[in-house]
Amino acid sequence: MTAYILRSILPYNRISGGKLVVLSVMFPEVRKWFYEKYKNSETIIAQKNKKPYLVYIDTLGAFGKSSIYNRLFNWDFIGYTKGQSHIHITANGSWELIKKVVSQKEFNTYKYGQGPNWKMRILRKGLHELGLSEDMMSIGWQRGYYRCTLAENWQEYLRGESKRVKWKNLEKDELVDYWKTRWVIPRLIKLQTNLLNPESRLSSE
Repeated sequence: MTAYILRSILPYNRISGGKLVVLSVMFPEVRKWFYEKYKNSETIIAQKNKKPYLVYIDTLGAFGKSSIYNRLFNWDFIGYTKGQSHIHITANGSWELIKKVVSQKEFNTYKYGQGPNWKMRILRKGLHELGLSEDMMSIGWQRGYYRCTLAENWQEYLRGESKRVKWKNLEKDELVDYWKTRWVIPRLIKLQTNLLNPESRLSSE
């Protein structure tokens, strides 16, 4: 599962609330909800009813690496994306030109199961038909890729080498205590010190 938005709003970001939101995807309740929601669903591509065990979660940092995931338990930084996008091309009216040079059959492959990111695929094809380089899609803005694994044998399970999931011991109360001890309490102490001693805060700045 890809987690698209993992952040906190004011005033909770002052005490690293975003880190708690990220940790919350590891709560046992989340994978139970996930299982209940999809247990009777048939996959669109293979048209099979597979066991919806949530063993792997990923996300992207909006601007390269994100401080939210720094030193965060069970979250790993894997690398950067290539930094490609369609927005700077499709937003200025060029999309109408792309539509003219790509066949209608290929252009209509926007449904789930017909391939990855539809606009990116069509744009690549359109640039090729126009004799232009795919490098035009590069915006030099790489996003950080992060993963969180909920099972000890997630690789073997996802590759179909094991039918049994060996879940990691991830308890909600322990994760919340970890967040409070590691980030909240030190942050609150610092905020309280600054409020009680404004002069020391100014001198340190």
